[in-house]
Amino acid sequence: MDIISENGKDYLVSNIAKIDNTTIDANELFVDVMEATSDILKKYNNKHKTNNIAIYQGYGSNLQSLLNRYSGDYFSPSFMKGYMSNPALNLMQNFFTEQANDATAIGTTFHAILEEYYKLPGEERQRNKLYDLADKMIPADQNKEAVLEYINGYVDIKDYLHPRKALDDTTLKCVTEHRGRANNLYIKRLDYTIPCAVAYVADRIDYRNKEVVILDYKTGHPTDEATTFNGYLGSMILYKWAMEQELGKEITKGYLICPGNQASKKYLQLDYSLENERKMAEMIDQFYKNFMRDNRYRTYEFTEDGYFTSEDSKNLKDIMDDSTLWMTKIPVKLYVGETNDSVF
Repeated sequence: MDIISENGKDYLVSNIAKIDNTTIDANELFVDVMEATSDILKKYNNKHKTNNIAIYQGYGSNLQSLLNRYSGDYFSPSFMKGYMSNPALNLMQNFFTEQANDATAIGTTFHAILEEYYKLPGEERQRNKLYDLADKMIPADQNKEAVLEYINGYVDIKDYLHPRKALDDTTLKCVTEHRGRANNLYIKRLDYTIPCAVAYVADRIDYRNKEVVILDYKTGHPTDEATTFNGYLGSMILYKWAMEQELGKEITKGYLICPGNQASKKYLQLDYSLENERKMAEMIDQFYKNFMRDNRYRTYEFTEDGYFTSEDSKNLKDIMDDSTLWMTKIPVKLYVGETNDSVF
């Protein structure tokens, strides 16, 4: 285990082993993360005369977060989707450096602008306000036009319930970036209990005509496949279940909002049928079984699925596709905190 400082930031340096073209071994990484987390917690408690059992925020919390995500105690819809698609990439993404003009970073900025917009009092939610927020919130090193393309697309979107009318944001009752954690999530109509807790973040929850509607923004250009289990249907069913438990009310509508798409494809409705809910329950059980097996040995499968758009992801794919590299160590570093806040 080694912690280094670069430009005022501390990083844990470790290794992940490439076993072959389809498998990585993360045992060394998790040993290092657990050792570093234990040392940081011990020194923090000694310094502040506390008895915390975990690092909740600040220096070392990113290490604790990684351990929590791979504890098996809970999962998020996005974690499950990424894991089922490519377990190795899902882990390695924790070490990728986000570039300002990655598709992911541009999507993050768009989400942040929409979040601030829907936090405004209703009377201030005029669509031109989105451009004011964009001017303030788009990072200087980011492709402004790429973000504005999505803003323009969103401004043109009609009401998903009434396709010929504009959505009146000034009277809309909604909650933006709704976060929660559902413990002992039980779906009565299936007589099914999810085997661990579910952490979730819904982009927006709208209250329409005595109904609750779940909305998720999707940048890029999603096709109709986005509403299938190969896309985002699984995540949206999990959001539905979690919100039903939280609100004590059945939810029948969910939409993907796609500002990068053309014409009516700007919103896509999810099929919340009982058949799809049963299939989702089966998928969760299979995911959890595979996840706990992989975690026991800390080995993870690499597939060709997923987005390989950033330099880090492309480099990983090159390494995994290189048949001359066997039993090779892949160096990784994980952000620990600001050097000034170090407990060492």
